[in-house]
Amino acid sequence: MMPIRTLFVNAGILGHQSVARLVREAVQHDNALESHHLDLSAQLSTRDRLIRRALCMRPFGAMRFRGTNLDLARWRHEYHAGLLAARRIRALEKLGLHFDVLHFHTQPCAYASLKRMGRTPSIVSIDATQGLASLEATSLLERWTYRPNMVHDGLVFRQARAIIATSKWAADDLARSYPTCADKLNVMPYPIKLNRFDPSWISERYQRAEASPNMPMTFLFIGGDFVRKGGPELLSAWRQGRFSTSARLVLVSGYDFSKIDLPPGVTVRTGISAYTNAWYDLWREADVFIMPTHGEAFGMVFQEASAAGLPSIGTRLNAIPEIVDHGISGLLIEPGHVYQLVVAMRTLADSIALRRRMGRAARAKMERQARPEDYSHKLCQMIRKVASGRDCPGGGRLLAPKWGNST
Repeated sequence: MMPIRTLFVNAGILGHQSVARLVREAVQHDNALESHHLDLSAQLSTRDRLIRRALCMRPFGAMRFRGTNLDLARWRHEYHAGLLAARRIRALEKLGLHFDVLHFHTQPCAYASLKRMGRTPSIVSIDATQGLASLEATSLLERWTYRPNMVHDGLVFRQARAIIATSKWAADDLARSYPTCADKLNVMPYPIKLNRFDPSWISERYQRAEASPNMPMTFLFIGGDFVRKGGPELLSAWRQGRFSTSARLVLVSGYDFSKIDLPPGVTVRTGISAYTNAWYDLWREADVFIMPTHGEAFGMVFQEASAAGLPSIGTRLNAIPEIVDHGISGLLIEPGHVYQLVVAMRTLADSIALRRRMGRAARAKMERQARPEDYSHKLCQMIRKVASGRDCPGGGRLLAPKWGNST
C-alpha cells in the first residue's frame, strides 16, 4: 500500500514553530504516512517580502490606526499568510509532488486554498476562533473589523474534512459560531515531551526545601511579551508582597528591561532557547511557575510547567483553566488583579507541602492528557480517516457568525 502523502502547513510565527515541531514528531514514525512540512516564516524570498510589505502596510498614516484594526490589518496579515501558503503549495505541485491530505495550522494558512481544499481532503487546526480574538478589541467598532476574518474562517471550516481545536474553550465557540461544522470538531490539546521532564524533580524540590528551610524559594516567569503576559503586575505584586526576603523571581524574556528599575530579588535570564539543557534546568530549579497573562490562546507553557511538576499561578482566562485546576494543581486569579496575585504567591511561598501536592497533581494531569503517543495515534488515525473520504460534513448553508455568539 502506498503511504498517505500529507503536507503540513504551519504559519511558523510566535509559538507556532513549537507546534510545528510537535506535529512533525507526532507523525514521523508512522510508516503509513509520507509527511512534508511547510514553515511559512522560513526561506522568504525577496518577492515574498515585497508582497508582504505591499499587502500588510498600514495605509493613510500608520499613527491613525496604531493599536486598532480599523484598517483591517489583521485580515490583511492573515490573508497574506494564506496567499503565501497557496504559492508554496503550488510550487511543490510543479515539482511533481501531489498530496493526499493537507493539514493547516492555523486557519488563516488556508484562506487562499479553498478550491484546493475541495480537491484535496484537508484538516484545519485552530487554537482560537476569530470571535474569541475579537473580545480583546478595545471598542465595538474595532470588534466589528474582525468580521472579514470571521467570515473567511467560516469558508475554511466549511471546506475542511476535520477540525482540530486545541481546547474545549475554542471548540465550544466554534460550535456556537459555525453550528453546521460542529460535528467535524476534535478537541486535541498539544502533547508534551514528558520524558524530558523528570518526575523525580518534585521530590528533589521537597527535599531541598526541607533540608534548607531558610533558602529562598524560586518563582519562574517565562514569556516573550512581558507586558501582555502580565509582567508589570507581577513586579507590582512582588513589591507589595515584599517577597525579596524569602523568595527570588527569575524572569525569562526577550523584553528590554533597561528602562525598568527591577526590585531586589529579581533576576533576568536572556538568550535561553526552548528545549535546550539550560531551559530544562530552569524548570528543574524552580519551585512555582507564574504568569498572570492578559491574553493566551492556549497556554502551552502551563503544560510545560505541569510536566515539570510545578504548581502554577495563572489567570482565569480562556483555555488556561483546562490546564491548571484551581486549588488542585495551581492557583488562578482574575487578569490584572494584583492583590489576588499577592495572595496566591504568598499561599504557595509559605507551604512546601502545598507546592509538593500541587506539583504532583499537575504532573499526573499531563500524564493523563498530554502524552505524545496518544496525540500521535489520534492525529495519524484522523489523517487516515480523512484520506479515505470518511469526513463529517455539517450539511446546509454555513452562516456568518453573529455578534454575541462568542462569550
